Amino acid sequence: MIPAGRDAIDSAGAAAILGMRPQTFRNKHIARREGFPQPLNPGARKPLYDRAQIEAYRDGRQLPTWPIGRRHPDDLLDGPEAADELDIRYATLRHYLHEERLPVVDVCGVPHVRRGDLEARRDNPGKPGRPARADDRMDP
Repeated sequence: MIPAGRDAIDSAGAAAILGMRPQTFRNKHIARREGFPQPLNPGARKPLYDRAQIEAYRDGRQLPTWPIGRRHPDDLLDGPEAADELDIRYATLRHYLHEERLPVVDVCGVPHVRRGDLEARRDNPGKPGRPARADDRMDP
């Protein structure tokens, strides 16, 4: 989850902040070093980091934190987190995204959904089946 108001970057962005090439960042295993900020999405295929924490790490300052357990409508959840929030399978969520039943926010190439949009979807699930589109309707 990317907490509301936080700026997420990928490893290439972290490498740029640290003044190195992305390949050097990977080859030197910078993300595994002690004291390096943990990703916002641990275990994900593409780790995303908090920009403020990477900048603090670069400057040798204490890493900024955010409240744990706080739920905000502008929090960004990735696919598995969003599916858990709606209590549906991840495959179902992918269908919702493909059919544009939920707006997607792209964060460094990783699709995310705002918590507020998920809550609205849960409270107003809509009609079952595929949504009607202009090109799917037949003229009478």
